Amino acid sequence: MSAYSKLFKPKISKEFFRKNLNPFFNEINKSLTDYLFPPVCLSCMTSLEIPNTICPNCWQNINFLTQPLCEINGTPFPFDIEPGTISAAALKNPPSYDKARGVAAYDRTMKELIHKLKYNDRHELLNLFTNWMKFSGKELIKQSDIILPIPLYKTRLWQRRFNQSALLAKRLSEITSLPYECTILRRQKKTRSQVGLTSKERYQNLKNAFVIEQNEKEKLENKTVLLIDDVITTGATINSAALSLKNSGAKTVYILSLAIVTNSSNQFI
Repeated sequence: MSAYSKLFKPKISKEFFRKNLNPFFNEINKSLTDYLFPPVCLSCMTSLEIPNTICPNCWQNINFLTQPLCEINGTPFPFDIEPGTISAAALKNPPSYDKARGVAAYDRTMKELIHKLKYNDRHELLNLFTNWMKFSGKELIKQSDIILPIPLYKTRLWQRRFNQSALLAKRLSEITSLPYECTILRRQKKTRSQVGLTSKERYQNLKNAFVIEQNEKEKLENKTVLLIDDVITTGATINSAALSLKNSGAKTVYILSLAIVTNSSNQFI
């Protein structure tokens, strides 16, 4: 190569490409993607300007759970009340877990969105869901050491092909930096539906449903555990899981869910 060509040969370093050209090509890629797959509401499919969210109409149909809430089970009070108040249900039957919080009531749009994830493989909902959970559970997340999902029994996992609680827990771990553990808590018993069961029947149904192997117990020793579930209905499942975790060395167990059934007189018993 001549001295002349060497003098005028452009020198584009990798650093120059990364800083100046990468953003340019990323923007082209984003524009092309938006053109081919325009953003829509994750619930009703209405056209939107930004992706991975829901439209204002669907947003209004979600009953987000905000204060005043029961300090323990996270269910809403129908009237203004002093912060830190514990509901009659939690006082009558103190749960094994320390606190539970949910993003919204399990009805209308929220119920439909959760069904889309569980039964229609709509995994694109995970980012939206976990951002909501991060906001609703910020107090619990700040105090937790590790994050665990409620496990499915092996045959249910085989039928569904994935555990939605595990997907939520893993994604939440990624955006909060909480260590994710999916092997500590195992479901060893196939249980029937809790719907229609009495308090005593629910207890018997979930008795010894969860187990922690001896070699996993050291991971729980004196730890604050954040346990993730998609929907809290009667509260019997999370109560049984929390009891197993505490019996295996966990100091504190918090529950964080996408939704809570708020119209059941039997919940959290």
